[in-house]
Amino acid sequence: MKVRCNTTLISALLLSLCLVSFIPAALRNALTWKQLYFEWPGVRIQNYLMPFGFVYLGIVTIGLIVLWTGYRKRQRWAWFVMLIILLCFAFPSSVLPVFLQIRAQNYQWSLLLDLLRASPAEGWWRCLAIRPACCDYVVGIGCVAVGMLIGLLTFLVMSVALLLPVKAFFWSPAKD
Repeated sequence: MKVRCNTTLISALLLSLCLVSFIPAALRNALTWKQLYFEWPGVRIQNYLMPFGFVYLGIVTIGLIVLWTGYRKRQRWAWFVMLIILLCFAFPSSVLPVFLQIRAQNYQWSLLLDLLRASPAEGWWRCLAIRPACCDYVVGIGCVAVGMLIGLLTFLVMSVALLLPVKAFFWSPAKD
C-alpha cells in the first residue's frame, strides 16, 4: 500500500495530535464523576467539571472520527465540521482565557515595544515577553501559566493545519 504525503494527510495528522492533546485534561475533569459537590471550609460548590470533561471527550471523539473518515476524503462538510470544532471548542478553551487575563489587566502584552527594544545580544526571546501590569520590568514567558501557552500554541497549530489544505477542499472538484 502506497501512502502519499499530501496537505490533507499532514493537516489530518496535525489536527489529530492537537485534538488528542485535549484528552488528559478532559479525563481529569471526567474522573470527578463520583463527587457531586466540591467542599471547602464553609463552601459547597456543585461539580461542573464532570459534565465538561465528558463533553470534551465527546467533541474530541467526533473530531477524530470526522478527520479520519470525511476529511481525509476531502469532503467539504468535514472541513466545515473541523472549522466549527476549532471556533467553538478550541478557541474558547485555549485562547479565550488569555484574552480574559489581558482584559482583567493581569498582563499587558507589549510585543511591539519588545520587538523594537530587542537586540541580538539580548536574544529575541523578549519578543514573546509579557509585562505584568504591576511592574516596570519584563519577566519573560514564565509569568504566564504554561497551560495557557500550550493552549495558544495548540490553537495556532490547529488554525494552520485547517488552512493548509483549503485548496484541496475548495479549488478542486468536490468528492461528495
